[in-house]
Amino acid sequence: MYPVIKLKPGKDVPIKAGHPWIFSEAIAQDHHGQSGDLVRIESAQAEPLGIGTWNGKTSIRVRILSRDPNELIDELFFSKKFRQLAAWKESRLPPETNGYRLVHAEADGLPGLIVDRYDETFVFQLHTAGMDRFRNTIVSALTSAFHPAAIVERSDLDVRRLEGLADQPTGIVHGSFVGPIPFKEAGITFLADVLNGQKTGFFLDQRNARLAAGRYAHNKRVLNLFGYTGAFSVHAIKGGASFVTTADVSHAALELAQKNFEINGFDPENESRCQFLEADVMELMQETSLPEGPYDLIICDPPAFAKSERHLKQAVKAYTDLNAACLKQLDPGGILVTSSCSGRLEPEAFRSLLRIAAGRANRNARLLEWIIQPVDHAERLAFPEGRYLKTAILEVTE
Repeated sequence: MYPVIKLKPGKDVPIKAGHPWIFSEAIAQDHHGQSGDLVRIESAQAEPLGIGTWNGKTSIRVRILSRDPNELIDELFFSKKFRQLAAWKESRLPPETNGYRLVHAEADGLPGLIVDRYDETFVFQLHTAGMDRFRNTIVSALTSAFHPAAIVERSDLDVRRLEGLADQPTGIVHGSFVGPIPFKEAGITFLADVLNGQKTGFFLDQRNARLAAGRYAHNKRVLNLFGYTGAFSVHAIKGGASFVTTADVSHAALELAQKNFEINGFDPENESRCQFLEADVMELMQETSLPEGPYDLIICDPPAFAKSERHLKQAVKAYTDLNAACLKQLDPGGILVTSSCSGRLEPEAFRSLLRIAAGRANRNARLLEWIIQPVDHAERLAFPEGRYLKTAILEVTE
């Protein structure tokens, strides 16, 4: 039997609605065990609410793993969850897609755990003290559920320090591979640098925005800002773009972008429809005339400018200035695909700053599409804290 955590009166309502967190102020009496302990949660009336992991070092004291108070949290629990998630998500992905997020932490009922799948290679991250205790169990469960070619751990995360955890070295914990991992997204092949790339090796969450950009790219000159490994650019050229510039400050990222072109049948050395521009995007967009411009379609997918609440004001200014610069470069009929992955920036606040940006650029624009997280990163209704990604597709009208 796990230690019992009893809640204060009325504090059980969010849990019953599906929220996975219990904060310190909701608990009638603290548990004095170790961070990562499994605990049983009960209401003030002793009604069993489920099982979660405990951390006395953070304001989020408990993260719910199961609503069943009698569930055994073991390898079978994880492997069953993994198989269920794979079946549900794979049935909803675009055809010819074998790169997706298998486990999206709280949104998928496994707080503190991220698992991304790149064909037969799996990459996981452990964010919390509770999940950190299950490292070996998770590896065993992934192995038994999928018989993967390789499993990689990428728990090199700042958030672990808030949980009282040290960084875990990146490495292969099962199987082997050489070089970036090829996988498919809607029939297009990409390479994921699962050992050294950002996140787990690829930005899987921008799939819907990339598919949309590909649809709008036909016969257009495209500028992909913060292009990283060129995923938006490949979708654009496959969609019939007349020219594509991929701009990024990282030389290594642009080298991988060129490989992503090559693997899809476009030779960057002999392809007159593409260029790879090593540049600081913020400085580049201050130029009056862009290299190989003007452009008909600009893609702006910057890194998260607001990683914490104290950065939000500065981030809003940066997003506004950047989008104003992009809109200024577009003539009537031009399209801007612009994103923010800052969870601290609410969707309506993003829309608001885009309106301000349009005013500063002296551009009138219509909203063609509003894109949120894809199905494998889906938001839970009871957990709005998991909402972070938003993309607006704007058309300049005058």
